Amino acid sequence: MDVLATRAVTRRYGATLAVDAVSTCFESGRLHAVIGENGAGKSTLLKLACGLVAPDAGSVAIDGQPLSPHTPRAAIARGIGMVQQHFALVEAMTVLENVMLGAEPLRGGLLDEAEARRRLAEVTRELGVTLDPAARVRELGIGDRQRLEIARVVYKGARVVVLDEPTAVLVPREADALYEMLARLVAAGRTVIVVTHKLDEVVAHAQTVRVMRHGQLVLSRDVDHDDAERELRALAAAVMGEDAPAQPAAPPRACGTVVLDLDDVRLGRALRGLTLKVHAGEIVGVAGVEGNGQRELTRLIAGLEHADSGRVDVAAASVVHEDRHQEGLVLDAPVADNLVLGEHAALSRFGVLDASALRATAHARLTLGAVEPGDPSLLARGLSGGNQQKVVVARALARTGDRAKLLVAAHPTRGVDIGAARLIHERIRAAASRGVGVLVISSDLHELRALSDRIAVMVRGRIAQQVDPGATNERLGELMLGEEGAA
Repeated sequence: MDVLATRAVTRRYGATLAVDAVSTCFESGRLHAVIGENGAGKSTLLKLACGLVAPDAGSVAIDGQPLSPHTPRAAIARGIGMVQQHFALVEAMTVLENVMLGAEPLRGGLLDEAEARRRLAEVTRELGVTLDPAARVRELGIGDRQRLEIARVVYKGARVVVLDEPTAVLVPREADALYEMLARLVAAGRTVIVVTHKLDEVVAHAQTVRVMRHGQLVLSRDVDHDDAERELRALAAAVMGEDAPAQPAAPPRACGTVVLDLDDVRLGRALRGLTLKVHAGEIVGVAGVEGNGQRELTRLIAGLEHADSGRVDVAAASVVHEDRHQEGLVLDAPVADNLVLGEHAALSRFGVLDASALRATAHARLTLGAVEPGDPSLLARGLSGGNQQKVVVARALARTGDRAKLLVAAHPTRGVDIGAARLIHERIRAAASRGVGVLVISSDLHELRALSDRIAVMVRGRIAQQVDPGATNERLGELMLGEEGAA
């Protein structure tokens, strides 16, 4: 049965046609994957389906009846819930308070907390997870926050659960646990829709796949589970509109002088005696469950935090921060200004900004990062998440070389498509080949293995162990979780 359908829905953002007359149906009791390059329209399509964005043309139907009014409240009331990539939780509140926010049960006009606890217990049993109703969200790890987001939409009666890039911030074991939870929802007859760039997850877990390209739905079919490698190649070709190029082998690199030297560095409760070196011309990966000090490490190298103790020797560094919205972009400024943040003085003459120099620099960096659309006058807020990431990475890469001898890239390909990820990887390797030392911090183990000369595993604010990039996911996962006997 088709529980959710779009009927020739169209959505424009200015001159950009984000979704172009897309008609598709999502059947109940199945896990559906929606994939495509950045800016292909996949997230916009699902936001249209969930009432978060109104269509310029076309309509959305739930159980065969139009979604009217076309609002998130109406969609939720009819059983459609979305977990967005950036969690929408109130950190100061408890798990229970977040779950019932906006759906508080009342008894005699008063809040019935006992009923909310009972309903939450039912939901967590269905999901097969444990959540402490009294725990504050700020105390939860990434995995528990995501489980809370899913529990919240199920608590509110969602028969269709839509997730945008749900495993982008999860280690492999947590990603597997997430898909086990989603399988339970599917087995119970619910519909699950996942937007993802990770094709291996699609082949492993989804029953159907839809491919968006340039705002259009170009492929919709069941996933072929019989030949995983063939299916991966087919989906990659569908996403990119051509046969996906092979991943190039990393050329040999000679390591030079030390460009980052951290010795027994302590910073609050985040860094607890961290020791790490990076040499010119090498790429060092940092693996770890998020929240083990990676953000503070990045900020320390960038000069935004100061160590309480220990030695910090850092060459001039160019940094990609992990949160592009909070630390990487001025969303309401033009793309051109975002591409040269901190460099306006160098582009000025006698205190006046040289507009032609700004445009030339911006266009060069748009090309370097393959940012689409390539209009530097657009506001950064108007770009897709993946293209926002490309702006941040292009700016950092452009500063390496004479100006910066160290590149720190925190989650450099988070939220970007296959082609863009390959391009970013090529640019990072090229920087290392020019003698730039590179520190890549990522939760994507495939990315770390593809780029790194060695991988440092970070646990509770320290480097627990350094391993060869050929280490298996299981081995790295054990180290990242600090499991007894892993060392």
